[in-house]
Amino acid sequence: MKNSMLSFSIALTGALLFARAADVADERNIVVSPKGYGAVEIGQIGHGHYKQGDAIYNQSISHIWQQRALANIGFDVKYREILTIEIIGEGMMAFSTPQLGLEPTTLQPRHFFYIKSSNAKISLGKPSFLSGEIQVGYFPYKYNSDVRNLGEYLFRSNPYPLVVYADFDYPQANLLGLRLNFQGFDKLFSDDLLLHSELITLPSQNWSISDIAEVNLFKVGTIGLGASLHHFLNVYQGKYMPTTFEEYYYPENLSEDEQKAYSDTVLNNHKAIKLMGRASLDLKQLISVVFMGGNPLPLFNRNDLRIYGEIDMLGLDTFPVYYTDRANQMIYSFGVNLPGLFVLDFLNVEFEYCKNRTEFSDERFFGDQRPMWEPPRKFIDEQGDTVSRAPWRWSVYCKKSFFKDHLSLVAQFARDHKKINFYYFQRKWMSFRETLPTKEDWWWTFKTEFKF
Repeated sequence: MKNSMLSFSIALTGALLFARAADVADERNIVVSPKGYGAVEIGQIGHGHYKQGDAIYNQSISHIWQQRALANIGFDVKYREILTIEIIGEGMMAFSTPQLGLEPTTLQPRHFFYIKSSNAKISLGKPSFLSGEIQVGYFPYKYNSDVRNLGEYLFRSNPYPLVVYADFDYPQANLLGLRLNFQGFDKLFSDDLLLHSELITLPSQNWSISDIAEVNLFKVGTIGLGASLHHFLNVYQGKYMPTTFEEYYYPENLSEDEQKAYSDTVLNNHKAIKLMGRASLDLKQLISVVFMGGNPLPLFNRNDLRIYGEIDMLGLDTFPVYYTDRANQMIYSFGVNLPGLFVLDFLNVEFEYCKNRTEFSDERFFGDQRPMWEPPRKFIDEQGDTVSRAPWRWSVYCKKSFFKDHLSLVAQFARDHKKINFYYFQRKWMSFRETLPTKEDWWWTFKTEFKF
């Protein structure tokens, strides 16, 4: 696999260098466009829960302030209509939760700099009966343009145990790999075939294969389908995830007692099949086409009156003991853009249902000697009482832009998949579990963003 990827990289690099050498005298066809983004976010966990490191109990928390600032700058470089290169670097200043008097560093903001995007796109022809493009590198990827918070989970999740990774006002994934896109019939149909390295879920650096298809219903709505072969290409030598100084794990290498305790129903090779289906309908466009001859409806902007839904099956297989019910692997989400009355660009409400009552925690990935299945565990509060995770999530999102979208105000109130912000990566203080598990939990945040 490594040799194949190296060969592909050499071939791609050679092709680009050849194309560049052939047109070295044609610099007039290169257009460089700088772009930048900045934002300041402030918010508060109105009520939630925090589990400190290896502690058994979850502590109730309330009125916890959250604050961070982000800025990025980069370039789009276009060569004719064939090649587009995007490079963006981003920095972040953020405060952690909890802030501890005995740990002075937690009282100060942390500063980070990282790659936001670094990729190249090669056009395979202009939009027509059949066209497409190749994209390679590190790039943001969003397959459901309607989702503002709840949904878009095909690449933002781990199946066993079920965990959702979410960030405020960024309902999409960052992928490292290759995207092959085909479009047909003047963009009525589109398909993305992706080969991407796992960056968040463990074992990291394994490769997954995914396919996302979308049909545009003549601008009235969309239907989308997707599938992901999660961790199907293993870069490690063993069947189970190692760390640098530990052996690769095989069932036959376990002792007899360990084989009884850790059978194949417990040890996890992390492979899974994830499926997605979604649909959207633009009610104002439908009314316009059916009743008004295609003329736009007054009092509505382009985002109003869109309804949409998504179903994610995050793990198709069932296993004895811990994962016996596929319904626990399914997440249903739906939303609507309410009329903004030309005051708001977005006034969005979303809901989500998931039968799974466990903690949505990836704690067992870090610190255990063997990659065992996560048994279904529920929250235990300070009194030692078991608290079931509420099956419903909700989100209210609104946005208003000024000066042709160069300045925007964003606000959100939600009970979603948020985890506390902790940027020091010390396991004894980190909370791997969702902060808002019960019906009483919620948080809000407000953002000012500016871009050019």
